[in-house]
Amino acid sequence: MEIWDFVYRYFEKPGKKILKIYPNIADDIRKSGIHLYPEVYASFIVFATFLISLISIILSIVFFALHIFIIIPVFAALPFIAFIILVYTPALIGSSRAGGIEGEFPYTVAYLSMMVMSGLSPYTAFERITRSKRVFSKSAELSQRFILLVRVLGRDPLTAFSMLAQRTPSTTVRDLLMGYVTTVRAGGDVIDYLTKKARLLFSELLVRMKIIADRLGGLLEAYLALILLSLISLTVMYYVTVSYVSALTFGVSPGAMALILYVLMPFISGMIIYLVDVTQYKEPWIDYRPYILYGGLSIPLTVYFSVFGILLYELLPPYSPLYRSFLVSGLNDILTLPARMIGLQKFYYPAVAFTMALLFATLPSAIYAEYLAREYRVINGITRFLRDLVEIRKTGLSPERSIIELSKRSYGVFTKYLKKMALQISLGIPLSKIIDELFKKIIVWRAKVMLFIMTDTIEVGGGSIEIMEHLSWFAENVDAIEDEKKRNLRTLLIVPYMGAILTIATIIMMTAFFASLQVATSGAYYIAASSTLPAIILNIYLMGLVAGKVSSGSIAAGFKHAVLLLIISLLFMLAAPIMSKALSGLTGVS
Repeated sequence: MEIWDFVYRYFEKPGKKILKIYPNIADDIRKSGIHLYPEVYASFIVFATFLISLISIILSIVFFALHIFIIIPVFAALPFIAFIILVYTPALIGSSRAGGIEGEFPYTVAYLSMMVMSGLSPYTAFERITRSKRVFSKSAELSQRFILLVRVLGRDPLTAFSMLAQRTPSTTVRDLLMGYVTTVRAGGDVIDYLTKKARLLFSELLVRMKIIADRLGGLLEAYLALILLSLISLTVMYYVTVSYVSALTFGVSPGAMALILYVLMPFISGMIIYLVDVTQYKEPWIDYRPYILYGGLSIPLTVYFSVFGILLYELLPPYSPLYRSFLVSGLNDILTLPARMIGLQKFYYPAVAFTMALLFATLPSAIYAEYLAREYRVINGITRFLRDLVEIRKTGLSPERSIIELSKRSYGVFTKYLKKMALQISLGIPLSKIIDELFKKIIVWRAKVMLFIMTDTIEVGGGSIEIMEHLSWFAENVDAIEDEKKRNLRTLLIVPYMGAILTIATIIMMTAFFASLQVATSGAYYIAASSTLPAIILNIYLMGLVAGKVSSGSIAAGFKHAVLLLIISLLFMLAAPIMSKALSGLTGVS
């Protein structure tokens, strides 16, 4: 608190001027959840800008004295950049919060409608969301604030809902809360309003899937054109430059080519992955397990293979003891084994070795990600289970007895969990405790949502047929949304594949063509080809990650696509001698 007191005490007046220039800051702070008075935050903007300006001036003087003038404009622009970032930080945080809560809010509204139909008042149902923090993490924050406003600060529920609507950054939540307040004040049917609102939100999700697919299609077409034109045209220019350097006065330098292939192109692929992530519909849940394995195993293995098996082998002198050791030469022999078996020319070796390194390193993560993907099919079994539960409830059996009877049927991945549920129910264990234990084993968020709603519906209202029918309808809509998402995005998978295959095929063909000429024997061409081809492999690997992100919404799903593209690239490189002979026959070069 002493820091904020100091900032507010000495920078209050310029902070108030900032609020007059940017009046939206106060509203953005309320919606972002930053627990600061707007004038204090505005004072902090002035303080931070002043501090950064002082540091920039000192660094500019130092670099001016050292005669390093090129970086001084960066220091001059730094305070302005920091000021703009600080001004719009609350809006960015609010936007992030809005995206998080909108991903789960259709399910939250479905839960509220189920609870109200079961006999709870809307206020009690909204407070009950606090118990579901493991499922509705963002909505639980709203519920906790509602409890604070009503039970601690003494606001009436309608006023509390209005205050929450003003503070939430999500337009979906704001419309629902204000619509509810209007419905209650007008004497409308709250149950009908919540049910229709939940169905409308699910219908909007289906429409949004189609819009997202169209946007991603345009984005990927631009990405394909950029990658193809850049990689192929620049590689041609570079090969021509190094091959006929004595006859050309222009061209692409090795440093510029390395910067483009190893920095700029991977950066573009990374930006595409980010834009796809921003555009796609996301659930408020991420499975970090494949990324933990990838970061803990695949990346270290890639670095190890690349440094010891490729870089040190190329850079160390042959008489070095480290060069002759198995750690360097032995590893290089393993990585370049396919190239040596086929009899490729030497400049293909680094690219083949890098391809093998990425294959060895990524394959465990790809296999693990595919193994985990089997767990995601549990939602299909739960959907069919809920539909059967409705039908068997019509015979007059209790919900618990219905679950025991349905455990004899097969529901795919969900079957083993259902059998355990039935066994525990027959032993007299409460359903809520069974589901709490089950949540430790089921990781799919949508599956948890459906099971949680089912459990609370049975506990609160006894699981009447009408309520279970609504729950089954919601589960089927969730399944339909996921199917629509897969159908729309799966067709986009071909775009990164086309780009990767066309790129590697064209560049290997060009490399084989130049290899069929006499210029291939020059040292400059050997350096150019041996340094360019690994970069092409790196960019194709990233295209595989883009393919996974586009088709499944997860980078982890791209591990298998990256492995497939690496295998295709390796096959093209191993076919280079055949291409070279064919091109030699066409050009008449012996």
